[in-house]
Amino acid sequence: MTEVGLTAILLLTVQSFLIIFNIVGNSLVCAIIVRNQDMRTSINFLLMNLAVADMTVATFFAPQYVLTHAFTHPDGLTGTILCRLLTGGNLGWIGAAASVFTLVVTSIERYYAVLYPHENNGRISNRKLKVIIPCSWIFGVVINIPGFICANYVKAEQACAYVCPEEWIGQLYSSTWCLLVAFLPVCLMTSLYSRVVVTLWFKSAKSDENSSQQLQGVIKVRKRVTLMVLIISFIFGVCWLTDSANYVAYYFFSYPAFLPYAASNTMILFNSAINPVVYALVNLRFRQKVRGMLCGNCYKASSTVHPSRGTYEMEVTNGRIQETDEVCTG
Repeated sequence: MTEVGLTAILLLTVQSFLIIFNIVGNSLVCAIIVRNQDMRTSINFLLMNLAVADMTVATFFAPQYVLTHAFTHPDGLTGTILCRLLTGGNLGWIGAAASVFTLVVTSIERYYAVLYPHENNGRISNRKLKVIIPCSWIFGVVINIPGFICANYVKAEQACAYVCPEEWIGQLYSSTWCLLVAFLPVCLMTSLYSRVVVTLWFKSAKSDENSSQQLQGVIKVRKRVTLMVLIISFIFGVCWLTDSANYVAYYFFSYPAFLPYAASNTMILFNSAINPVVYALVNLRFRQKVRGMLCGNCYKASSTVHPSRGTYEMEVTNGRIQETDEVCTG
C-alpha cells in the first residue's frame, strides 16, 4: 500500500471519529440547555446555535469524507446534483459559516457584558436572539451560493470539486470566503477579547482587595464564561485561518490539493467537535448537568451562603450572587 493510501486511511479514521464525537457531544450540549430552565440564558442559546451549526458540519461532511468510500459515485447530471446537495459538503459549509457568525456575536455579547454591564444596548435579549439566530443561517446560505453553482463531479479525480467557468471567479470566491469567514472575524474577535481580558484579568485584579464579595463573585462568573468562549475562539482562529489559507493557495498557485485539502478540512471537523470538551473542562455547571443526566439520581440545593460540603458555582440572578450545589447520589 502506498504512503498516500495509508495517509488516506488514517485521515478517514480520524474524520470518522471526529464526526461521531461531534454529533454526540453537541447533542448533549443542546439537551442540557433545553432540559434545564436555569441554563436558558442568552449566551447559552448562542452556544446551542453553535452546537447545531457544528452538528450540521459533521452531518454533511460525513457523505463527503466517509460515505463516498462505500459506493461508486455517479457522474453526469446525477453526479453533479449529488455533489451540490450532498457529497460536495456544501450544506456542511453552511453550518460552518453559521458557527462563525455565532462566534462573532458571542464576542460582541461578552464585550458589552464586561465593559458596559449596566447598559442595555449591548445585551442580547430573547427578542434579539430571534433575529440573530436566523441571520446566522442566512449568512451561511448566502456565502455558499457560489459553491452550489460551481460544485461538479470530476470523473478523472473521482471527487467533487468547484469547477468555475473562469479562473478569476474561483480566486475571487476563495479570497472573499477567507476575508469574510476567517480573517475579519478573527480580527474583530481579537480586538474585542483583548479589551475584555484587560478589563477582567488586569484592571479588576487591582480593585479586588477593595471590592465587595458580591462584586468579586460577579467578576469570577464573567471570567469563567469569557475564558470558555475565548478558548473556543482561539481554536476557531487557528483552524479556520489554516483552512482558508489552503483554499486561497489552491486557487492562486494550483498545487496538488489532496493532502492539504483533507488535512485542513479535518481541522474544521476538529474545531466543530472540540467545543463540548471545552465546556466540560472550563464550565463547572456544565459538568454538573452532564453528571445529572448520566446518573439520574441527582439533587440540587441552592442557597445564598457557602454550602458546607460539595462543589459550588456562583451565578448572577437579578443582581444577586447565587451558589448552586449539585450532588450525585447514585
